[in-house]
Amino acid sequence: MIVHREAMLRRCFQSSLIQLALALLGACAHAPLTASAPPPSRDDALKQLQADAPCCKSWSELPFHHTLPNSPHDFVLEADSPVADLDGQRTHYLTFILPAYRAPYRVLFRARPSARHLGSSYLFAPTATLLDPQFKPLRSEDVKLCEYIGWRPGLSGAFGSFTVDDARAKYLVVTTSAAQLKESTYWEQSPTGFSSAVAQPPSSSGSFTIPHGPDGELAVGKLTRSYRSAVDNAICGRPKQGTLLR
Repeated sequence: MIVHREAMLRRCFQSSLIQLALALLGACAHAPLTASAPPPSRDDALKQLQADAPCCKSWSELPFHHTLPNSPHDFVLEADSPVADLDGQRTHYLTFILPAYRAPYRVLFRARPSARHLGSSYLFAPTATLLDPQFKPLRSEDVKLCEYIGWRPGLSGAFGSFTVDDARAKYLVVTTSAAQLKESTYWEQSPTGFSSAVAQPPSSSGSFTIPHGPDGELAVGKLTRSYRSAVDNAICGRPKQGTLLR
């Protein structure tokens, strides 16, 4: 009887292992292959944005559920992200409830190129708008992006910041404006600027200007000490040539 019970337990254990292995294989088979999926072209992304039905047509209709992160948090704006039509401009958006105001502080933005080859890539360049408690705009600013290559992936990208300096500000809305979509960001890519062990840079070299697009990766949050150097020392354009001293 004891031998029979041990045999049954052994078969149940083996069956459980087989089912677990099949489940893991199924999970692997259905894992999204985002690394190999090509991103949309800028033209296709713009067409998709115009084809999407906007969910909101005024500042007060936007949903506000999340507070501004205390440190930069990664977000992805893509074709399936909601679209708003604000002041006649269609845009993807992010919304945040601001903390109680005590003193001016800076909000960090870090955008990433949409593709590994810079020649076919674009960036989401943010426009930051502060709203009062009645959802009325207090100030709006097209954030300037500048390139910085750090020693780890989180410290590499196109950086910019926005200062919250109005005690009336209750909400922050991140969009992109028509003016931003006409602009580009300077990018100076060095083949030795990254370590392949810690980062996956766009595989190109030389100097580029990356156009701005309607979607992409964007980190948003309060500017922390670890990101301050990236923002303040980022490259915003081709350095001026010095004069040779003889």
